Amino acid sequence: MGRVAAAVLSIGLVATGCASDSDVGAPTPSPRPPEGTTSPTSEPTDGMKPAIVVKQPASGDEVASPVTISGTADVFEATVHVRILDSGGLEVAARFTTATCGSGCRGEFSTELSFFVEETQNGMIEVFELSAEDGSQINVVTVPVVLVAG
Repeated sequence: MGRVAAAVLSIGLVATGCASDSDVGAPTPSPRPPEGTTSPTSEPTDGMKPAIVVKQPASGDEVASPVTISGTADVFEATVHVRILDSGGLEVAARFTTATCGSGCRGEFSTELSFFVEETQNGMIEVFELSAEDGSQINVVTVPVVLVAG
């Protein structure tokens, strides 16, 4: 019975680590958060913090350019990527910043990002890290906001 349980556990661990071909490469912008992303306030019940926590702006905030995006992260080489998507899912601004600590410790990050939209609209701020393995976006946090024109 112990061998069967170990085999089932091993198969389960292998299955959860696999990615389909559609999961690899550059993601297609979308007005909806990609599957597997977290909201800025989601934290596991076991007390562990997610790799990235966005403290500012909050979900639903109206943001004008330039917007300050800040939080904490425990990510590879402390590198945090930030991008702003308009209501159509198109990227209107992007940059990366560095947290005060990374790769095994939680550091703070803060960056200012300028953007332009012709009319006030719903949008999203995405904060994520890039996989050192394949360059895909991982630990994505999506914050729905209202982008103020101007």
